[in-house]
Amino acid sequence: MGLGEIIRICLSTNALVTGIVTVGLITIITYIALTFEKDIELSSDWANKLVSGLSEVILLFTASFVVIKVFESLTVGSRIELGSLFINAELTLFFYFMFIFNNRLIVILNIGLPLLYHLVSDSQQHHQIVWPLFIGAYVLLAVVTEYLYTHKDELYIFDYRYIVGQILFGICWWCLLWIDFRWPLANIIGMLILFEVYMFIARIIEIKMENYFYTFNRLKKKVNYDALTGVRNRANLNKFSKAVYDEHCKDLWKPLTVIIFDIDGFKNFNDHYGHDIGDQVLRYVSHLVERELHLDNDGGRLFRYGGEEFLIIIEGVNGDESVKLVKSINKTLRNVPLFTQDMSLNITLSFGVTTLRSTDKSFSDVFKRADRYLYQSKNSGRNSFTVEGRTQPNEDKQKNQ
Repeated sequence: MGLGEIIRICLSTNALVTGIVTVGLITIITYIALTFEKDIELSSDWANKLVSGLSEVILLFTASFVVIKVFESLTVGSRIELGSLFINAELTLFFYFMFIFNNRLIVILNIGLPLLYHLVSDSQQHHQIVWPLFIGAYVLLAVVTEYLYTHKDELYIFDYRYIVGQILFGICWWCLLWIDFRWPLANIIGMLILFEVYMFIARIIEIKMENYFYTFNRLKKKVNYDALTGVRNRANLNKFSKAVYDEHCKDLWKPLTVIIFDIDGFKNFNDHYGHDIGDQVLRYVSHLVERELHLDNDGGRLFRYGGEEFLIIIEGVNGDESVKLVKSINKTLRNVPLFTQDMSLNITLSFGVTTLRSTDKSFSDVFKRADRYLYQSKNSGRNSFTVEGRTQPNEDKQKNQ
């Protein structure tokens, strides 16, 4: 075996085609993973996770099928070279899928396939099995695979543990393949080098695309979320309100409720304590309401409409049912005042609440009605809520009267 033979294998036309196809598939896979994997991880529905997990496995076999079709078109080169390049591309895909998807099924495939491949391989009929090598390589492969999967969040492109694990993964696989095929050592060394090159490129692609997604998401957040409070802004409201109106105006059996509220006497906070305190009040109220929406579990979305005015859109809940949320917000405000600069600030809100009606021609009609109810609450002495024209004082206001 000479160095020239290894270089020839690594730089062959077939190796170049293999690299282009593999890298192309990895780019597509990375995009899919970065687009959907986070939502899958955050989902609490086990059925969705199972379907997603099976879809990822199907995606892996689809990518493998594409590789098979590409290699069927390669007619130049020895059987040994074509076979080893094909297997190397498959190894790259299986390893990368394990690393980028949080999917235990793919880990099981990575551990189980070497054994399955050996059992069904025709070539094992022609060679005596080297059991110590087979068992040692297989056990080490299982240990390395499990370690890489369980520690993947800690490992990066230049982390020595990742590189060592990746090299051991390739060595174990090619030891198991050598037992069946007894390919020349030059081919195996060449394939190991190509495997490391492919995985290096794959990790670079992943890092670059992660940076792209991070930048894109930051820009998206900046465009759609209020910089001061962190909640959805007016531009986001304009887009969402149209979509949600178009959906619910056709199915009025599923209620759509709009709640508009603002902070009572907000101008006094700015005038007496300064704009920094005013900003703290806005952040405090928005975070408190977001928390109550999360606890309420009705899927409400909070928007900052402008100044001290906010808007909540809740699907599947009518105006009377949403009173529970309004009372919960008021109760928390009453029990947990804002403490800042050795002061305790008591904050109250006024609300206007309405539900989509069959006579509403657009979301603007619903908004205007809720806004009118808000001002009805404010004109009734503030610290009140008005639901479909009926005004009620908040509980703390009732106790003080």
